[in-house]
Amino acid sequence: MSLPGLQNAGWTRVPISAVEDLSDAVLGAGFDVTQLSPAPVTGSLAFSTFDDGVTCTSAYIDGRVTFSDPLSANKISLGVGIVMPPGTRHWLNETASGAVGVFMPGDDHDALYPPGSMYAVVALPAQRLEEIAAQHDLVLDLKTLGGTGINANKKFFSQSLARLKMQFDRIHTGRHAQHADARMIGRQLLDDMVMHLARLPRVKMRGTDPRGHARIVARARSFIHENLDRPLSIEKIASASASSSRTLHRAFLNVFDETPYSYVQMLRLHRIRHELVSDSEFACTISMAALRWNVADLGRFAA
Repeated sequence: MSLPGLQNAGWTRVPISAVEDLSDAVLGAGFDVTQLSPAPVTGSLAFSTFDDGVTCTSAYIDGRVTFSDPLSANKISLGVGIVMPPGTRHWLNETASGAVGVFMPGDDHDALYPPGSMYAVVALPAQRLEEIAAQHDLVLDLKTLGGTGINANKKFFSQSLARLKMQFDRIHTGRHAQHADARMIGRQLLDDMVMHLARLPRVKMRGTDPRGHARIVARARSFIHENLDRPLSIEKIASASASSSRTLHRAFLNVFDETPYSYVQMLRLHRIRHELVSDSEFACTISMAALRWNVADLGRFAA
């Protein structure tokens, strides 16, 4: 499907005039769609992008159809059934309004939608999803997501569902597509999904290795090594490691018995010492070496 004008600023709405239009019922999916009702399938699709490649798709479907094939080959897709009339099924199991779905990259999707169905889906890379969860001081990794499926135990609250229905009703009727706050709807949906699916960081006794700490430290250390000569804040390191600042702190204490800040400082001191004792850096002064590795407080450094 050609979608001219798809921009960050709002939503692109595409009327459904034939069942073939539903091949992009999730942006870029290329579904195999089968029409089960004799009357023509109508409705609309709506698309938006935000936050460096995160996509949001919503569909209002007036017709009885089935979908199959993966939602995405390389992104995690999180969906919510805004209106799921009786007879809505995923993998042949009945699905109610408010149900939340997780669709891993490349996993087949099997759905049946009756007339009046409405849903919304956000799709993004796994690492980006972890980063956004960390901004809320939560954990949402692959293990927490638990694989492809409908999570019947984590339905949207009725108030959140009513708000989503009002917002997407306006989008599908063309009354909200370019509204000033339209760009926020996709991000708000993503934040809602994260809050529903994520978990709090687990706190374990000192001396144990909490699940994922080694992975967090590995990502953080790689980022630190690549950017050691640049200003490094804990927030930047935490974002690069797809964790919160608090989780990053616990991970470094657990793995190195050092805080992230002390690790960066010791690594910089090691680089400076290496330069000062190296024959190739014979003419290098202490100040030159310190400034090269972004140590700005020369008075404290000399001490």
